[in-house]
Amino acid sequence: MDSIAVENYLKSLWQLGSSDVATLDLAQHLNVAPASATKMIKRLKERGFVEHTPYKGASLTVEGKNKALSVVRRHRLLEAFLSQTLDLGSEQLHDEAERLEHALSNDLEEAIDNYLGNPTRDPHGHPIPGPNGELSHGNDLLLSKAPVDNVLIITQVPDRNSEMLSWLRKNEIVPGKQIEIIDKDKFGDNIQIKLDGRDKRLGFSVANKIHVKLEVDI
Repeated sequence: MDSIAVENYLKSLWQLGSSDVATLDLAQHLNVAPASATKMIKRLKERGFVEHTPYKGASLTVEGKNKALSVVRRHRLLEAFLSQTLDLGSEQLHDEAERLEHALSNDLEEAIDNYLGNPTRDPHGHPIPGPNGELSHGNDLLLSKAPVDNVLIITQVPDRNSEMLSWLRKNEIVPGKQIEIIDKDKFGDNIQIKLDGRDKRLGFSVANKIHVKLEVDI
């Protein structure tokens, strides 16, 4: 089994785009010193998990990506399991799954998957990779990029920012909700949406973290 640090780095590289990830961005994402990130990238390269090009960044190899997706799968299955069995709040799930994901055996992972009925999304709407790393839901798009005057369904909300997640839940901006973009004000830095017959405004910083689908694609 790989160390917790190795798994966290691989997962973070995948979350940051899988290729040409800058060392500073990786360090900030993991809240570690840049020197520590540099040292780990070298270690991951030696193990064949990462390719690194100076002044360009680190990229996951096929093996590295598969291992990263394995961690992501365990994490998102655990979020679904904790939500369904313990009724934890959505803003609690990420941190608890972070603590447990590294200790989950293959047998327990499979048992949880079967118990939940082989879910394809976690409670935040994020796609759960399959046993072989396959990912579906490729039609999701950022709310900030979605077309105006179309009926949309919220598919994903962020899981790392508990304060934002709590605010979104309070305002019923959750996966499965139907919304419509009324207007985009780039200079005012907000998007006006209609939800349950009410108009709301979201900053682009929030809209860039929410994914949606056109209702016709559901």
